[in-house]
Amino acid sequence: MPRSKATNAEKIENIKTEIRQSENQMKMLLNKKINSERSMRTSRLIQRGALLESMIKEADTLTNEQIKRLLLAAFRPEAIREMAVTFRAENADNNGEYEAERQD
Repeated sequence: MPRSKATNAEKIENIKTEIRQSENQMKMLLNKKINSERSMRTSRLIQRGALLESMIKEADTLTNEQIKRLLLAAFRPEAIREMAVTFRAENADNNGEYEAERQD
């Protein structure tokens, strides 16, 4: 005699299976997002490091501590801090354009 309807226990098991599959799919998507963000950060750090080295003559001969001291000295002036605040505000205003540029 063929079964025409699943029992309640079978329905519960099917739903539990669907939940586990959805949870695994969510974990995979979160991992993909994290990896994408990490990749974007790595790219940004490389680009900015290249900019730094292009602006400091023979930067590759300096230690990380010396580079840090140079940057601290360069960013002490209040005008630099104010400019950074202005840039962040501009980026917030033009967030769509800024995000598109970041992904390139």
